[in-house]
Amino acid sequence: MAFESSKSYYSIGEVSRISGIPAYLLRYWEEFFSELAPARDTRGNRRYTNRDIAMVLNIKELVYEKGYKLNKASQLIGKGAGLDDGADHKTNEILKLQKQLGREQKESEITDERRRMLLREIKDEIEDILQLIG
Repeated sequence: MAFESSKSYYSIGEVSRISGIPAYLLRYWEEFFSELAPARDTRGNRRYTNRDIAMVLNIKELVYEKGYKLNKASQLIGKGAGLDDGADHKTNEILKLQKQLGREQKESEITDERRRMLLREIKDEIEDILQLIG
């Protein structure tokens, strides 16, 4: 497989964030695309592989970018017509989306920490003012 990742399996939420497709729509697509059949863990949760993510991105391209209806996209996927010869295009897209998601999470953590520090400073100043007053 062309996509190398330290992670072997992804939850439906992670795939949703990576692909930009809502989780309910991923579940719905499983009815139309027999090729999109993520494995299940012992609790019944979906476990998407890198290949499943590439399939989701292929379906997304056919439906959203090329404008095919689900039935026609399913036929194309079944014939292999919607798939790229090399998985490099989809692999690069997956890597790019993962990096972007990682950056956004780090930025969010930094912003949250800054907020906490600012709130602590405000609290300390208010306490100082209250001591001066009372």
